[in-house]
Amino acid sequence: MPEQRTPETSLGERRDLRFSLAASAAGPLRNGQVISSHALLLEVDLRIAFCAGAWLSVIVLACAAVEAQRRQVSSHDYASPARDLFAGNPELNWLRSLRNELAHAGEPGTKSQLWRVAGGDIGENQRALEGDAIRAVEVMFREIYTHPKRKPSET
Repeated sequence: MPEQRTPETSLGERRDLRFSLAASAAGPLRNGQVISSHALLLEVDLRIAFCAGAWLSVIVLACAAVEAQRRQVSSHDYASPARDLFAGNPELNWLRSLRNELAHAGEPGTKSQLWRVAGGDIGENQRALEGDAIRAVEVMFREIYTHPKRKPSET
């Protein structure tokens, strides 16, 4: 009997699976759990960017989704800077710092979290940010979909 081959999956399909696995790791929605409408809209574009390998966009969108969840659901604080909203959470501060470096260019010679490849190869440097983009998605899903344990009367 000839060996059966499974069809190869495309890079986009593998990335989509990776995105879905990150979402699943955060756990299921709980009855009555509120999710920011802005965070949900951002998540749609985030998935598209992730599957396309647009790592910088993934980082920016993940941070925006977390900030929307914090403002619209967790704190109802629309005035404080994200630094204050994320205070005390090292993962969120890492994400905010990376997003800020993307959104706000620094002076030439400023130490950078973004430039990983010597020689100025922009394409290679962009590809080197994939790990940070994956981490950003995982942080976003944990922040939006994982909540502290509720009291038995709340479940």
